[in-house]
Amino acid sequence: MTATTNDGLTSNPVAAGPFLGLGNIFRKDILDWRRGRRAWTVVIVTSAVMLAAVSGARMQAYLQTVVPAQPGDPVGPITLGAMDNFLTGIGTQFFAFAAIFATASLLIAERDSGTLAWTFSKPVGRGSAWISKWLSASIALWITAVVIPVIVSFVAAWALYGMPDVRAAAILAIGLGAVTSLYAAVTLTASTFVPNQAAVAAIGLAVMFVPDLLTGVLPGLRSVLPTSMFPWTLGLAMGQDVPWETPLAWAIGIAVLAVISVRRLEATEF
Repeated sequence: MTATTNDGLTSNPVAAGPFLGLGNIFRKDILDWRRGRRAWTVVIVTSAVMLAAVSGARMQAYLQTVVPAQPGDPVGPITLGAMDNFLTGIGTQFFAFAAIFATASLLIAERDSGTLAWTFSKPVGRGSAWISKWLSASIALWITAVVIPVIVSFVAAWALYGMPDVRAAAILAIGLGAVTSLYAAVTLTASTFVPNQAAVAAIGLAVMFVPDLLTGVLPGLRSVLPTSMFPWTLGLAMGQDVPWETPLAWAIGIAVLAVISVRRLEATEF
């Protein structure tokens, strides 16, 4: 039996479908990203970290001219190639860290404040909350953690070393959005199981680093792991042959996480 609220809306959104009200929630979540400080924090910190990484070689070269090395001091080679130093900023993978920490609180904060329970008292499907959070976070993070920092890094590398490969930079700016959207899906899924942000972030970091340990022992697994999207995108940008299995594994991984999360939300009392 379905109860009816004073405004005539049913209070059992699951019965009406798991994705009821997705458009309304999505617009609200996008507005939250636009108005909140989260997006500004991500773009400023990520851009600053990648800019520092790109500028490192030039700063080191300058310091060596100002403070010459003494006999016996270790002096490593300094690469002043434009593409090499541009990729140094990309290689920090700080965009992935930003995605994990920026999304760790999205569902948990609304659950703790009662906003999620209030939302589910309206004609809104449980799946709509998760899909909306993931879609809005994927778009926001692609812009703030990938596109803008990549542009900043490209301009910095151009100013300091010469112009990097424009085609490679464009591929990276497009493809790395898949990496941030994957970690957004991971943390949002973890948020449906664990009660606090620290635990969610820890799970996200584990997903980021544990596969590297596995592929170190079993290298054949690399192409079929969703977390291999970063080296896959990097290889594609550099003109290497990349396996088709990796983006397929990424898509399947996102779909599996979505199914698990929606079922978990449907089984949870708010």
